[in-house]
Amino acid sequence: MDHWLTKIHLIHLPKLFEYLGFQLLRSEDTYLLFKKGGKHCIVIHTEKGYLYYTVQRPQEKLAASDLITAHVSKMEGAKEELIWDKVSKCYEEVIQTESLLIANNPNSGLKMVEMDFNHFHSYRKPLEESSKTQFFQIAQNGPFTGRIFLSEEGDPLFPLFNLQNEVCGYFRDMGKEVVPFGESAIGHSLWYSNIPKKIDGLFLFSNPKEALAFHKKFRLENVVYLALGTLNYKTTNILFQIQRITKVDKLYLSFTGQGKIEGYLRDLQLLTYLQGSKLQLTHTDRTLMVRFPMGSDRSFTRLYDHIRRYNKALGQRMLEYTKIIDQNTLNKFSILVSKDNGDIRVRLPIESHAIKVLVWSYYKYYLNKTIDILKPRSANWYVEWENTCNQVNEGKEVPLKEYRIAL
Repeated sequence: MDHWLTKIHLIHLPKLFEYLGFQLLRSEDTYLLFKKGGKHCIVIHTEKGYLYYTVQRPQEKLAASDLITAHVSKMEGAKEELIWDKVSKCYEEVIQTESLLIANNPNSGLKMVEMDFNHFHSYRKPLEESSKTQFFQIAQNGPFTGRIFLSEEGDPLFPLFNLQNEVCGYFRDMGKEVVPFGESAIGHSLWYSNIPKKIDGLFLFSNPKEALAFHKKFRLENVVYLALGTLNYKTTNILFQIQRITKVDKLYLSFTGQGKIEGYLRDLQLLTYLQGSKLQLTHTDRTLMVRFPMGSDRSFTRLYDHIRRYNKALGQRMLEYTKIIDQNTLNKFSILVSKDNGDIRVRLPIESHAIKVLVWSYYKYYLNKTIDILKPRSANWYVEWENTCNQVNEGKEVPLKEYRIAL
């Protein structure tokens, strides 16, 4: 039996992808795009032969051996089989299939590219003054230079960067919504503006269009704008890496959505990823369960009193519409707080104002020195800017601090 790496270079990588169940989505002169499940891979031809990379890590070029290893690692083997036994068995099967060998597939049609090739760069073109986008002027200098491009269809593209600062996709402005572009690795990356020499703050948004509108309204200097399309360990890890590099203590959160509740839910979710945070969040279709350490007696007492006042007001308001309080219904929409082994357990209804109350209370009594939460008075910052951009506001501008979350 051959050692499983000795003839791996003879394998025709595009054919191997098809053999392992990947679907060919796109065929270009310089690359092939394959997909299987939620995984996207790019095959290229280099001086070292066929290689591929995943869309979340364009900087990491892989060979056929890596693809075989990744494939068999998800397969059940025999009782005594370890990973290398499964790799060797798959290798034997592949190498004995003549249709999977380069010798039987001489013309791939792929042009040779450099080892640092990244197909995402081919999707974009520079902003043009004559284009339909309104971003041309603001993208010529300052924080957004090199951070906005155009797609072939003329839609604005905002590049997403992974932890290694490689472009691994784009946000695409479709007019009514901002969405991931094509096979972009939205769950492994974020967008951020240029980093100035002096940094006074990091401002975090749901998407880059919100950051642009915010900048148009406030024209802040010496700040970095960031946008997370997805909140998970990978994206927040990049955020905190940037925070460490820039040595900025305070983070400004300004998540928004089509409605207020979307922004507050994202606020709450982000708080669970804060470094050192022990806040835990779980949910059902009707409620959210939040758990975090009680902290000082003073912090807990203030949070508890604030929630108690909210629940009392909820019952009083109910009486304005009914003669008798329906306790079961009231309990469903109240915020319930309890202690459990030094932790606070909070049960929240999935309702905008209730979530806002908890976010504000936690921010006020537990995080006030490290985080500020900013919210527009409109549904989002783009609408906020549109509502005020044509008004004569000279001398009447509302200062930034007036947009801090308040109850």
